[in-house]
Amino acid sequence: MKAGIRFAVWIGAGAALSLATAPNFLSLLDQSLGDTFGSVFPAVPFAALLTLIFALKWKELRGLLDAEGGLASELWTRALGASILVALWLSEPYTGKTVETAGISVIFTMYAASLVINPLTKGFLLPFAAIYTVGVGAPFALQWAFGEPLAYASSVMASRFVGLAGLPVAWQGTQFELFSKTGEVVNGFVAPGCSSIISITTFVGLLGLMHLDMKKDIRSTAVVAVAGVAILTLLNSFRILLLMWVGYVDGASAFWGVHNWIGYAIFLGFYLAALTIYSRMGRNSIAGHSSSGTTYTPS
Repeated sequence: MKAGIRFAVWIGAGAALSLATAPNFLSLLDQSLGDTFGSVFPAVPFAALLTLIFALKWKELRGLLDAEGGLASELWTRALGASILVALWLSEPYTGKTVETAGISVIFTMYAASLVINPLTKGFLLPFAAIYTVGVGAPFALQWAFGEPLAYASSVMASRFVGLAGLPVAWQGTQFELFSKTGEVVNGFVAPGCSSIISITTFVGLLGLMHLDMKKDIRSTAVVAVAGVAILTLLNSFRILLLMWVGYVDGASAFWGVHNWIGYAIFLGFYLAALTIYSRMGRNSIAGHSSSGTTYTPS
């Protein structure tokens, strides 16, 4: 009961404080998802998945919450959390300009709230906070640094697939012109945001969370990470091919309609397959046991 109350107080306080440190996060997220997918629906399964991964560690977290002392305990940790909250509130005019920085503020707010309310969880929650922060911020940074080259590489691979399929498409760098059977001409280009960077960083972040929970050896995790990056790059070119085929058969409206969700669907299918394979790979790094006491059977 004590652990449940402390957990509920932390979640409630963190959410309330986020209204001050990142007041426009939800509106920015809604706009970002709407521009990319046409709806906010893609956020639901991923939020549920992150919640599930976190819930798998509940036994360990409950032990820490039950061991928490009174308000006078861990004063330095509580003071650090309060200082972080004040800093986040003061920096909101700057961090609230993009969905990435606002999202990172929410993550820091939840972590700082845990330092104030449940200071013994500082070491437990730190890896989660770090992975979530990298997962939110990395796509923007990597897209800025590598988006154009990856977009060009995706265009080159996609043009090979499209050529093999015999579709009437004219390419010029990352730009394309598709001649549909409906008589329409579909013009577009492969933008840095369509270069698979978001899929790759999301996958690597989720893989990091799985590594924390399943306690797999680092070699298995590295193998899946490298293979996943390569496969996702190829799948992105395959996605472009599918879009071209849809546009060729049914025209521009069908092309842009499918564009809003097909990448998400492909990624979700890939991730579920990767999760199944990863769960059967290698040995767990701590003698076949998780830190929560759950036994994993080595393959």
